[in-house]
Amino acid sequence: MSEVLSADNKHGCAWDYELIKGRIYLMSRPLMNHVAIASNVNTIFSVFFKGSTCVSYPEPDVYLDDENNFIPDVVILCDRSKRKKRGIYGAPDLVVEILSPSTAKRDNNDKKDVYAMYGVREYWIIDPIAKAVSVYRLNDGSLELRAIYYYVPAEEVPEYPDDDQKSIVPSFTCDIFEDLVINLEDVFRNVE
Repeated sequence: MSEVLSADNKHGCAWDYELIKGRIYLMSRPLMNHVAIASNVNTIFSVFFKGSTCVSYPEPDVYLDDENNFIPDVVILCDRSKRKKRGIYGAPDLVVEILSPSTAKRDNNDKKDVYAMYGVREYWIIDPIAKAVSVYRLNDGSLELRAIYYYVPAEEVPEYPDDDQKSIVPSFTCDIFEDLVINLEDVFRNVE
């Protein structure tokens, strides 16, 4: 089977794949908005965790069991004993997946369920089109939606009475790392 999975496609590029609940899914290369967001988020995390026991990794192989091997866009890993030569073996603390049309259903359903089963403490799903970050937090074995944060550029914020302005937030605090403030403008920088 490994020969099939590592076979080159017609363009001479090796395919990446994920194994989700025992099923193989080939992955194509991401679009530029996807790449920009992943780079932005990884930079935010890398700067924040500099000198910490926690580390940010872009696109690591994450091995949860024989039927679930994922390649998330960004992860935070605080238990460095899970880091091995070929990837991360066990649940990261925080996982970020950036939606694409071909992965949205799996990211929102099957992968979220598996991440919860293995104890991922926080899970973000970023939608590049809606410019939104959905934050899920582990609670009693399930990843529950805590909030959805939408990026609205300052020049596009409608003028409402002051009380209504409070519902449009430019940043949010990470649930499991309370000192980590995420500026939405930084997440969606260079996204067209």
